[in-house]
Amino acid sequence: MGKWLFPRRFLMIVASLALAALAPQAGAQDQSYSQYEITPFYGYMAGGEFENPVTNTDRDLDEGNNFGIIFNAAVDQWRHYEVIYSTQSTEIDGTSPIDLDVQYLQIGGTVSNPDAERVIPYFGITVGAARFSPDQSGLDAETKLALTIGAGVKVPITEHIGVRFDARAFVSLLDTDGNIFCVSDNGVGTCAIRTKSDTFLQYHAAVGVVIGF
Repeated sequence: MGKWLFPRRFLMIVASLALAALAPQAGAQDQSYSQYEITPFYGYMAGGEFENPVTNTDRDLDEGNNFGIIFNAAVDQWRHYEVIYSTQSTEIDGTSPIDLDVQYLQIGGTVSNPDAERVIPYFGITVGAARFSPDQSGLDAETKLALTIGAGVKVPITEHIGVRFDARAFVSLLDTDGNIFCVSDNGVGTCAIRTKSDTFLQYHAAVGVVIGF
């Protein structure tokens, strides 16, 4: 039951931020903006489900911290191109846990409320790759197509410094056969993990420091 609490809270956060982005802020003025922004961030990531291919029992990915960096290039005040890198060191639970590094490299963009001034809501979509790297002998890393959908707010503190709060869903597209982290030994193929569906979902909530220039 508890594993569903984070996705529900995530959806509530995204919905609230999306509504805030559509609501104009009274008294907002035209303002200058940075052409480029770099945002190192630190967050909390949850979600991700696998199966044991032998017993058909669930093997979930442990929740934990993630960190990374976001690079933005402004098209104009309310539209930005965006590159996101995120990494998480976690573990696939079970009787024989598997240490796993999950990395995302994404390219896309954001749109924000052009009338916002003190608190700037935004919505963004990216597409790129997810890399799953198990720390176990004989298991190779897997790279998959992935995308993200997110929303958040930026809070300017000075002309070139601010704080960014980001809530985001990470969606990786997996092979239709459902097997992952497979190895062949003397002509016999075995797979450590089976996916539960053709999509792998994770969610994060993060805070970062925006540096503009």
